[in-house]
Parts: sequence; C-alpha cells; structure tokens
Amino acid sequence: MNNISCLRCSIKGNIGLQCSLVLSGIKPSNLLIYSNHCEGCISEELKNTGAEHMKLYTGSKESVSIIFNREKLEKALLDEENREFIKQYGYEDFSVNSVIEKLAGRYTEFKEGRAEFPHEMGIVLGYPLEDVSGFIENNGKNYLYSGYWKVYKNAEEKIRLFKTYKDIKKYFVEQIENGKQIYQICFECRKFAEIAA
Repeated sequence: MNNISCLRCSIKGNIGLQCSLVLSGIKPSNLLIYSNHCEGCISEELKNTGAEHMKLYTGSKESVSIIFNREKLEKALLDEENREFIKQYGYEDFSVNSVIEKLAGRYTEFKEGRAEFPHEMGIVLGYPLEDVSGFIENNGKNYLYSGYWKVYKNAEEKIRLFKTYKDIKKYFVEQIENGKQIYQICFECRKFAEIAA
C-alpha cells in the first residue's frame, strides 16, 4: 500500500471514530483531530456525505477541524436559549460560518494558553444547554453521568442516547474495516438517526 493510501486509511478511520454521529445525521457537529499531513484527504473522504468541514486550529503536528451538518447546526443556532447563551461570549452573527469562524479564534486562543476553554463549543457540538450550563456551574464536577459529555439532568434518557451513539460508532468503524466508503455507511446509518431522534 503506498503512502497516499495509508494516509487515506488513517484519516478515514479517524473520521469514523470521531465523526460517525454527525455523518449518521444525529449530531450537528463533531471535532476531528488529525495529523497535519492528512488534511488534504478530509474533503475527499467527506464527498457525497452531506457533511462539511472548517478548520478550528492548526498545531505544529496536529490540527483540529469541525465536521458539521449545516442544516442541523443551523437548527441548533436558531434556538433562542442557545443564542442567549452564546451571546455572553461575544457572538452577534449566528450564521453557521460566522459562529465557526469566531469559535476557531477563541479555540486557538485556548490552545495557545491565552484564554479559557470556549464553553459555547458544547452548543455547537449539540450538547444540551442544561448540561453545558451544569458543567460551567459545577466546574466539571458533581455530574450524574459521564459519557459523550458530562450529564447534569435527565441522566436516564441520555444514558440510552449514549448507548445508541456507541452502537453507531461501532457499526461505522466495522464497515470502514470491511472496506466500505464513508458515504455508503452514512446512508446505512440513517436508521440509527431515526431511533435517536
């Protein structure tokens, strides 16, 4: 296998592990952490999936991009309570691109040790506001359950949701290992999205 194929497999596996919930239509977005030399493969792997990506941070060896479903992220950003929450961090334009661009600046400042973690990222990633607020109020402690995020309310409901998330991720990675393309797996996983909706 040549180097390009190896890189492609590496980024494909990372996308499956880190972003299967977005690609399955459940979450509005997820972070993708990848080696800088893999960056050119991301767009190719996301072809025909309906997902988009924008870079949040460029490190010396690794970078972070956000993989997102524009329609679902727009819906999250239209929510009035979510908007009121992120306004306190200086957001005024709630269009998807504008929010991601501002988040990228704030996340870069955090990564470079110049600012605190941008907690509004939880809203962009589709975490419930009650849990994002709970995390801030409790400094990340006193949670009811810790899974894909720290849960502060409605634990039983979210434990069931996390089980669905785990099943999707497992299926996604298995199908990648079986040689399927990401866009093919996306459509197969729509049934999971219906279950979790």
